[in-house]
Amino acid sequence: MKDVKVMPTTTGAKPFLNYDEQLALLRERGLIIANPAAAKETLRKTNYYRFSAYSLTLRKDDVFYPQVTFEDIETLYHFDAEIRKIVFEFGSIAEIAARSYIAYYHAEKYGPLGYLNNQNFQSEQYHAAFLQKLYQALDKSSDPFVLHHRNEKGGVYPFWVAVEEITFGALSLLYKNMLAEDRANIARTYYGIPRKYVENAMQCAVVARNMAAHGGRFYNRKNLKPAVLLPVALERAGVKNDQSFAYLYALYVLLPDEHRLTFINAIRHAFRKYSFAQPRYLGFPEDWENLILQPGSARRLQNHQ
Repeated sequence: MKDVKVMPTTTGAKPFLNYDEQLALLRERGLIIANPAAAKETLRKTNYYRFSAYSLTLRKDDVFYPQVTFEDIETLYHFDAEIRKIVFEFGSIAEIAARSYIAYYHAEKYGPLGYLNNQNFQSEQYHAAFLQKLYQALDKSSDPFVLHHRNEKGGVYPFWVAVEEITFGALSLLYKNMLAEDRANIARTYYGIPRKYVENAMQCAVVARNMAAHGGRFYNRKNLKPAVLLPVALERAGVKNDQSFAYLYALYVLLPDEHRLTFINAIRHAFRKYSFAQPRYLGFPEDWENLILQPGSARRLQNHQ
């Protein structure tokens, strides 16, 4: 006898609303909609539920504050898209740098195939899981450098080749599973901070990159996990370690020095371009630029162990 699947009831679910009804509901709640045709097209492309999340700071108890317009919500939506672009662009820079640092250090110390030896890592179980994912990625890959090693080198992949086929998340986990001495040396040599901060920053940067890649919201976002390990200066400034600014700071920590000011300038430009967006809704403290850019700000983590 086949199992009978019971469909969930619609009790408690909100009713479906077409685009005109969605606009009517927004008007009923006090939102000013000057161009209904353009607003309808926006809802068609973005999804009412996703779009309305950007109105949370503009209303109370489902009633919009006076003079709030549909365009105000659109501004916040576009601002958030700009932040996602910044996170994705600079997250890629941080990822590539981390791949290079880890592969170079490990291959120099243990040889080009030392990553295959579980004795060079903290947990044999996690190492085995890493290799399984790596082999799956290599088997599926059609990248020319992988094909070259598969066909011409007998399927032998030096670490600096293999590391290019794993995700940022897998790289973060790989670093976390390296021997404590190796993690500490990489953190000190390439980042100038204790290893626990690099581990945490990588985890947070992976989450931020994934949010950016999948259209996640940074504006008015709270309770991000894991919480960011912050330097004393930012803690004293009241920075919340589970909001977007903290995650941007974690990404900043992982950037090579020559990209850090460009990253700050990109964020500064986003706020200038979309001046309606309020820094406090991303957890930005006052004077945030100086807090980050003061000499050795990231390096001050050295004194916060």
